[in-house]
Amino acid sequence: MQRTDKYKQSQSLKAKINQFFTLETTEGNIIKEAPPVPVKEIFSRFWPFTKHYRKWLFFGLIFIALQPVASSGTVWLLQIFIDHVLDAKNLTPLYWIVLLYFAFSLAAGIFSFLGTFTTNWVGQKFVLALRKHVYEHLQSLSLHFFEGRKLGDIIARLTGDIASIERLIVTGATSALSYIFQLIVFIGMLFIMEWKLALISLIVVPLFYMVTRYFSIRMKMASRERSRRMGAINALTEENFSNISLMQAFNQESNESEKFHHQNLAAYTAKMYKVRLKSVFTPAVSLIETAGTLTVMVFGAILLMQGEVTIGILVAFITLLKRLYSPVRGLSRLLNTIYSASASAERVIEYMEEEPAVTSDSGVMIENDQPGIIFDNVSFKYPNKKRNVLSNISFSVKAGETVALVGASGVGKSTILKMLMRFYEPSKGFIYLNNYAVEKVNVQSLRDKISVVFQEALIFDGTVKENIAYGKPDATDEEIIEAAKRADAHEFIEQLSDGYDTNVGQKGRNLSGGQQQRLAIARAIIKEASVLILDEPGDGLDGSTEKRVMKELMQNTATLMITHNLKTAREADKILYINKGELNEIGTHEELMALNGNYKKLYSDQQGDDKNSAYVMPKLAAE
Repeated sequence: MQRTDKYKQSQSLKAKINQFFTLETTEGNIIKEAPPVPVKEIFSRFWPFTKHYRKWLFFGLIFIALQPVASSGTVWLLQIFIDHVLDAKNLTPLYWIVLLYFAFSLAAGIFSFLGTFTTNWVGQKFVLALRKHVYEHLQSLSLHFFEGRKLGDIIARLTGDIASIERLIVTGATSALSYIFQLIVFIGMLFIMEWKLALISLIVVPLFYMVTRYFSIRMKMASRERSRRMGAINALTEENFSNISLMQAFNQESNESEKFHHQNLAAYTAKMYKVRLKSVFTPAVSLIETAGTLTVMVFGAILLMQGEVTIGILVAFITLLKRLYSPVRGLSRLLNTIYSASASAERVIEYMEEEPAVTSDSGVMIENDQPGIIFDNVSFKYPNKKRNVLSNISFSVKAGETVALVGASGVGKSTILKMLMRFYEPSKGFIYLNNYAVEKVNVQSLRDKISVVFQEALIFDGTVKENIAYGKPDATDEEIIEAAKRADAHEFIEQLSDGYDTNVGQKGRNLSGGQQQRLAIARAIIKEASVLILDEPGDGLDGSTEKRVMKELMQNTATLMITHNLKTAREADKILYINKGELNEIGTHEELMALNGNYKKLYSDQQGDDKNSAYVMPKLAAE
């Protein structure tokens, strides 16, 4: 409830800001705002990531605390120099004043270096720990999470936003303590020098806070908007260049460029609004600082005329006052940084609060390799949806058996495969693999028993060898070559520039579609799992190659296959026809043809399409 109220307040303020500065350019707005989170909660959420480095942070703070002490020593020596050397016209103390001044300056430099280096080292360790944690958390989330997010925005949160959090939790916290130490030391020195002037100098401090508070809240709004727009820019860039061939083929460069421009324009507008704020904030703070200094100079001159202070004390006091205003100014800027960084923290927290649909660190381990799949009255619906995608699905796949799932697009065939691999959990019913209930099995153990070939041949940027061995990281060269031969890939691999050490490019772009598919099949073969999942595995392969490779792939496994090609499906031991999320027909090809139902109609339509696919090339117009 508290977060909701804060969110409404922030939205109201944002509306006013947008109205005044025309910040919002909504066209092409594709990334939603993260819910606001109080700064206190942000600290409690991320501070534990400094756990292993806090002792070093403690040492860094000691050095930071000693730095203003050494710096104050130079001001004290300045007072002595003026009063006891210049005013007294006495050079006797000059020797030890020079030595001490050099010693204090050297010590201040050393303390500053050690404090800065230590805290920044801790800060980078914090980034390493947090980024690893968030990355692993993202890996644990369901496919449904990624299907509803823009990849570029996920990357932006994992990189830039986490770096901003470090500026809030480590660098920001240590800077705040550093400024506080400086204030304590400098204020103490001011009161020691002349308590009346010290009180006068502190009159302007509340002004610093009020001005800073006013600007910081607005800077946070601008930072939140810019972070959101940068996520959108990353998402558009990743999506467009991943589909560059599609974009160029349909002549959509100008449209995509216009979308990109709108997001850049929104980011620019947010950035310039923040620049406007900073441009006003900096001179405003300087004016407050100047007012404080001039006030001290006036009263200091009066006290000097009355003989209550010496000229050395007054000069040293004004020098120290400038140093006092430096941490006050630093705290003001830091408050702006904290509010800006908290916008990034909110974006990361939004993802951290996502709960994994399946936990992988519990459950029994599958001990046997007896292939088998059973779906027992399984239903499924997506979160926050009322209607089932699948209803009351029951079937089994025995060892050495191949079962094909067929039906129109969007009826839930791929969802069945995803539930078997526990990407999704069924809403109702039970699934068994090798006689184990999958919901009670350790996820890693479950997936170790399954090889999968997806419809899209998912290839990583690396060598041919690395892509095949992805199914078995400890595979020997001999095992890799044998898997490639069984996948009918060895011959084309040998013809590549560097053979098995050839780099295939990002997403396998240096290979043809058929070559990519054969690598994916080799990757599945080398795993030697007892259960095989195939999602349109023959895409990119000719008929004879597909039949030969599939035979190698399906040896001694329980195979569950999705295919729209009913010529491939009819070779299966059993065919399941899915219609509107329900198991409509089940049997062999001959049995389903004899039923004279939906399967036969679909098969006949495909056969008719094949017969009608021949065409006569039209004659070219006479030149």
